[in-house]
Amino acid sequence: MLKEIVKRDYARSGLLTYKAILERLDKNDQKTFREAARTKLYSSGQVVFSQGQECLGIYLVESGLIGLRRFDESGTSALLRLTQNGEALGYRSLINGTSHKNTAEVLVESKLYFINKSAFQWLAQRNHWLRECLLAIVLRDLDQSETICAGLLTSKLRSRFLRLMATFSESHGELDETAAFRIELPIQRKDLADLLGTSPAALSRIIAGLQREGGIRFMGRQVFVSDPYLLTSEATSCLGPA
Repeated sequence: MLKEIVKRDYARSGLLTYKAILERLDKNDQKTFREAARTKLYSSGQVVFSQGQECLGIYLVESGLIGLRRFDESGTSALLRLTQNGEALGYRSLINGTSHKNTAEVLVESKLYFINKSAFQWLAQRNHWLRECLLAIVLRDLDQSETICAGLLTSKLRSRFLRLMATFSESHGELDETAAFRIELPIQRKDLADLLGTSPAALSRIIAGLQREGGIRFMGRQVFVSDPYLLTSEATSCLGPA
């Protein structure tokens, strides 16, 4: 019951954006929020925060794409998830009072709002809906993690890959001069494989098979889709977002 109530409140308030928060605060809290929020612009390849670094506050993604990456003791990393417009970064470390578990790497030019920890905690104490938004985000992340795990066990790699391409097409796709749908992939193939829970070699075999069938062509990070139905047919069998 609590989960559904929080989800409804989160749906009404929209995504956790600078504008959405500002609109729901009273005048006094709006002033505090404006003074605390700092606009930060990042270029591709920059790091927002690093694994093991102290959490200094919360980041609201206004535009762009951020990858959350985790490193092991040998320095090998894996891309765990993507964060884009309307989502937040650093909230789990903020809630738990721990250092960051992942490194946040900018994949495409991004604009973020940073709110320092003390100001955000002060605002959350005064506004119950802000605490509920954070809880709703955590619940959503748990749901997505379960969905992804279920997809790894029940969905074919081909379907998971097409689902991920369909997701990228929404924010990184456009029609080109030949009327084919062109997707500019924001990440490398190794990172694609990480997100899909597979190896680069297995992913290459899937890509080669799709190209032999026609309807989709890969050139580096550019994907040309002459048959858009291909991205929605088998992809719909995947249980959730990649």
